[in-house]
Amino acid sequence: MAIFGTVPLLLALTVLCCFLPSLPFLSAAAKKPELAIQVCKKTTDFKFCRQTIYSDPRAPDADRVVLAYIAFKNASKIGGGGGKSGILKGLKSCLADYNQAIGDLSEVLRDLDDETYYDFDKLSREAESRARACEKGFRGRSPIAKGNSDLIKLTNICYVVSKLFKYND
Repeated sequence: MAIFGTVPLLLALTVLCCFLPSLPFLSAAAKKPELAIQVCKKTTDFKFCRQTIYSDPRAPDADRVVLAYIAFKNASKIGGGGGKSGILKGLKSCLADYNQAIGDLSEVLRDLDDETYYDFDKLSREAESRARACEKGFRGRSPIAKGNSDLIKLTNICYVVSKLFKYND
């Protein structure tokens, strides 16, 4: 008689073990945070990173390649000056630095297109140093300090994203 009491219990345990892990509330709790959020948590300015990355609708589902495109394209846009005369005037005085920074970021974008992921970290750090050099050249607060600060933050995002690729030094 004891065998008839344990069979339903075993059957119930089997059903629970098979179906319980697939319940939506349990799988949602175990879900890993989005890659973009993981990256932003490693940057110097989480809020700025999140605003920048999530300005692109692909961000929530982005893998490392899409995230790299988002980060490096946003960083390379800063060189356009946004049409503000103060920024444009400041950019002219830092033209060589910004041209080199945009060249570094453009090289990464070409490498992404070619699926060669080498030196992303080095190039993002070089672009950052160019923005810092531009700011230092004014010996005080430059007329484009916000642009320089934004480029430094953007290149920091690029650097953190570059660490997602195993082919960097």
